[in-house]
Amino acid sequence: MDETILLVDDDAALLEVTSIVLASEGYRVVTAMDGTEALRALEGEDLDLVVLDIMLPRMSGFEVLKKMRETSDVPVVLLTAKSQSVDKVVGLELGADDYITKPFDTKELLARIKAILRRFGRGGRGREGTLRLGNLELDPGAYTVSRDGRPLELTPTEFKILALLMRRPGQAFTRAQISEAVSTGSHYLASRYIDVHISRLRAKVEGDPSRPQIIQTVPSVGYRAARPG
Repeated sequence: MDETILLVDDDAALLEVTSIVLASEGYRVVTAMDGTEALRALEGEDLDLVVLDIMLPRMSGFEVLKKMRETSDVPVVLLTAKSQSVDKVVGLELGADDYITKPFDTKELLARIKAILRRFGRGGRGREGTLRLGNLELDPGAYTVSRDGRPLELTPTEFKILALLMRRPGQAFTRAQISEAVSTGSHYLASRYIDVHISRLRAKVEGDPSRPQIIQTVPSVGYRAARPG
């Protein structure tokens, strides 16, 4: 196992304990105690996943995540306060892929990390053929999406949702089915979070609003990709 994980938290004791647990599982661990250090690590390290606390000094985790998403689609797990559900929504809107509330069980965090890396780690992407729908092309193996030949920047969760829909155009998926497909470990995304991701995904892939929708809403059910032609 050679995946590199960045842990970002201003709690030195938490960083030490979590680093020991992850290192014992074979991961290479990089740590940062504030946003500046985190962004520096993003530039200098070949990261496979980031565990990011929201409550950081000087620069919040939200600000760090926003800057990260300008240049990177590395999967991000947010550490959120137990009672602040709004933080989870905001984090997902900014491009986070999962969240875990503090205080957390390191076994649960480890399960989330393993699940994400299985889907998006260096060795976890199969060589499935390129999917095409209208002016969109999605290559699951290369982990790329383009519209009219121009690359699109999607978060890992957005990518998973789009791939799910494009594999079966015309088939309606419930929010529960989409949640199951994109959830990690024991975490199950609530329906409202799926709606958030769909909204962001549409804004990126639809392009010209005068064109027919690629991602269609199925009333009282969920979503589907339009049939080709």
